[in-house]
Amino acid sequence: AFLRLLFVMIFLGLLGNTCAEEAEDEELPGDGMDPKEIMKDMDKNADGKLTYQEILDEVMGGEDGQPEEDPEDTSEKEQLKAKLEKHFKASDSNGDEALDEAELQMLIAAFENDDEEL
Repeated sequence: AFLRLLFVMIFLGLLGNTCAEEAEDEELPGDGMDPKEIMKDMDKNADGKLTYQEILDEVMGGEDGQPEEDPEDTSEKEQLKAKLEKHFKASDSNGDEALDEAELQMLIAAFENDDEEL
């Protein structure tokens, strides 16, 4: 549960102080997080899509982008990595191994709705 929350908090942290405007259309789970902003912050090669590796590097990296060296978290990190892989594959609706904004919204919703404990 902690790492799931951490994952969501990283997304929120990347958004900074961006305020979400009310949408006229139906809200989806994860609507509080703007996939465009997340994409802008995490898309290292600026191709408009996020690969599994780009997301993994951002989520697993430390403050300087390097993996944190805390052996106590190894098991939880491996569980989070497995969940990311599962949800990434499920969210990649066109199978191109990269998420566009709509697919990223699906990934966010999948993590928010995942009740499985880490």
